[in-house]
Amino acid sequence: MKLSDLINTPVVPAGTDQEIGRVSDIAIRAGQTELEYVLVNLSLTGGNDPVAFTADTLELGASEVTCAISQQQVDHLRQRKDDEDPLAVDIEGLPPLVVGPFGNAIAPVVMGAVLNDALRQCPQPTPPGSNFRWFTKLQGNPAFDSTGELGRFLDIELDPDTKALRFLLIDGRPAILSFPFAELRNIPDDEHYMVLSRSSDPLHPV
Repeated sequence: MKLSDLINTPVVPAGTDQEIGRVSDIAIRAGQTELEYVLVNLSLTGGNDPVAFTADTLELGASEVTCAISQQQVDHLRQRKDDEDPLAVDIEGLPPLVVGPFGNAIAPVVMGAVLNDALRQCPQPTPPGSNFRWFTKLQGNPAFDSTGELGRFLDIELDPDTKALRFLLIDGRPAILSFPFAELRNIPDDEHYMVLSRSSDPLHPV
């Protein structure tokens, strides 16, 4: 499965076929091969009501994503958001709530601040837990290694069962190049390009 296959996929609670929202983006970070957060738009009316779900609460399928929370818990999340005052941090493009295992919601102000701070930081070779980048914002950006530009970032191959990010797909024109995701070493703060390196490369670590 590719990450792009998940974008706009319906999300339903376990045991039902009632859609509660759709996948709008996926958080990735350099050096982290396990999927951690999936951004879901809980609005069913064309609006924007983003909530970041931890990947361990989701079952990823080709036609739908099943979540581990109930419709009642989703309604509670929506109500909590409607009742919240605007956050003191800049949350443009960031999820206001994060749903952890078993539907436990992390305090929105705390998590919003964590993710907001994270997206301003440069990833390191072994990045801290907060250095997230949004998948859809990275697509089409140039990718480099020690030899120069490889092409444009196209997609990521994912194992939906283990939620492991396996391969980066680069449009090298005319060929599609595939690299182990673990070779992604750096996504600069401006997110305009990404750097790959291997253990034998002079760019390691970045």
